[in-house]
Amino acid sequence: MKTNLVLISIKKHTYAEVLKILIKKSIYYKDLICTEKEITLKLSKEDYLILKRELKNVYLTKYLGFKGFLSFLKKHSILIICFIITYIILVILSNVIFDIEIITNNSELKRVITLYLKDYDIEKYKFIKSNKELNKIKEKILEENKTTLEWIEIERIGTTYKINLTERVINEEQLEEKGTDIVAKKDALLTYVITKNGSKVKELNEIVKKGEVIISGNIIQNEEIVDTVRSKGEAYGEVWYTVTSTVPYKHTEYETTGETINHIYLELFGKKITLMGKYDTNSSMNETTVLVDKPYLFFRVMKEKKELYKYVTHTLTEDEAYEEAIKRADKSINTKLSQTEYIIDKKVLKINKYSSKIELEIFYKVYENIGEEKEIIIEPKPEGE
Repeated sequence: MKTNLVLISIKKHTYAEVLKILIKKSIYYKDLICTEKEITLKLSKEDYLILKRELKNVYLTKYLGFKGFLSFLKKHSILIICFIITYIILVILSNVIFDIEIITNNSELKRVITLYLKDYDIEKYKFIKSNKELNKIKEKILEENKTTLEWIEIERIGTTYKINLTERVINEEQLEEKGTDIVAKKDALLTYVITKNGSKVKELNEIVKKGEVIISGNIIQNEEIVDTVRSKGEAYGEVWYTVTSTVPYKHTEYETTGETINHIYLELFGKKITLMGKYDTNSSMNETTVLVDKPYLFFRVMKEKKELYKYVTHTLTEDEAYEEAIKRADKSINTKLSQTEYIIDKKVLKINKYSSKIELEIFYKVYENIGEEKEIIIEPKPEGE
C-alpha cells in the first residue's frame, strides 16, 4: 500500500473511462465515489500525475496524511501564528497583576507596606509571584517590620492581590521599661526643645555636639539616679553646611517629552520578535523587565519601556549661571529636608569665574530636627558595691 495519498476530483468522464485507465496503468486507489457531477478517489501523488496525463479535467483537491497536515499548516500559517500569539498574550495577561488591595485602617502602615511590596516587584502590571516566592516575601516584610506588623497575608484573586495586614499593638508599659535619651545626631546650635518625658539637660542657644544628650531619661534626685524612663520630646537646631555648585555657561540637557512607548517582544535564540509597540529611536531612556521566563519555555517575553526625550542646548550669561548655581545648591539642601525643616539663611563665600563655567561656594544655615532616641546602657555595678 502506498502512503502519502492525495484526494483527486475527475470531471466530464464516465466511471467506465476512469476505471479502464486505472486498470491499464495498474494504479492503486481507494474510496472511489461516483456522482453525477464528478468522480473522487484517493491515490498516490505519482499515480495522480500518471492519471492526469491520460485524462483531462483531473484536479488535485487536497493532500492527505502527514504531507496533508503540512499543507494545512502552510495554508493556514497566518491564522495559526495569530492564534499562538493570542494565546501567549492571554497567558501573559492572566498572570499579570492589575490591582492591589491593601486592607488596613492605618494609612502610614499602608504606605510603608506599599513601598516594601514595590521593592519585591509586587505592583500593578508586574507578573504574579509563585506561592513559594510570596511566602519568602511575607517572611522578609514581617522580619523588617517587627514593631509595627503582627501578620501579613497575601491572597491572589484572579489578577488581583488582596493583602490583609494585622497591626502589632505595642504595650506602652513595655516600652517604658527601656530607658532612653534623646541625643544630638549632628553638631548644631540648639534653638527649640520640647520635653514630654525625661529631663532637659541642654539649654536653648547652646552648641551641642553629635552624640551629646539633650533630653535625659535618667531621673536625678540629690545627685543620684533614682529612675530611668523613656525620653519623649523634640529637638531642633541650626545646622551648618557648605555646598559647592558649578554651572557651565553652555551645556546640553535632555528633557523628557512626556511620551512613553511600551515595546513587548519575544526573546528567541538571541533575536527580538516584536509582539506590540515596536519603536526605533536613539533618544529614549530604556528600562527592560522580564514578563515571562520559565525553564520549560524556549523563549522569554520582555517589556522594554522607552521614555522619549529631546536634547536642549542652554547658553547662559554670567548672571544667569550665577542664579542657576544658587538654585542647584538650594535644591541639594531642600531634597534632604522634611516639611518641618527649612533653610534659615545662606551666604556666598566664594565665586570662581572661568571661561566656560562659574563655581560658587555657599554657606547654609538650616533649621533641622537634630534629636534621635538612644537606649541608655546601664553598666553593671562592680562586685562589693
